[in-house]
Amino acid sequence: MELYAERITFSKKPISIPPEYRPSYTIGLIVLILKICCQSSKSSLLKLHLINWALKSDENRNSLKKFVLSNYTESSKTWGIEPSLNRALNYSVHEGICSISDGKYQLEEKGEVFYQKIIEDPEYLNEEIDFLKFLGKRKITDNRIDSIYKKWKNQNA
Repeated sequence: MELYAERITFSKKPISIPPEYRPSYTIGLIVLILKICCQSSKSSLLKLHLINWALKSDENRNSLKKFVLSNYTESSKTWGIEPSLNRALNYSVHEGICSISDGKYQLEEKGEVFYQKIIEDPEYLNEEIDFLKFLGKRKITDNRIDSIYKKWKNQNA
């Protein structure tokens, strides 16, 4: 028995992608984090991952809030590293939204314009913006994040 296919075709089917995996959403978060939570709109990769992780759920937000409000005396659960954030960072750098200097991501002029467009819409990312404003620029420093990371790394070694 012989089977022949004259033509094979493939067609794209629309699939729903959750917002947190859409590059435009994640790039928007990166811009907001750099502008609202980082001195000189500049941050380490670990800090971006920590805050991005916190924005993923109410449970994560509450965990980070509790940690910050306890003046870093209570342990907080370990945060996750999101490949989608890394991809969005690569895209942001390629598009000139941010740059990398001395191992830190810094918001560029194009990112500043993007930030202004985000905050112009009072209904867009309100919950995220409120949380980022709570954190502010001084509540979570890169040095504190590095020391927390080292502590967690040693505990899990």
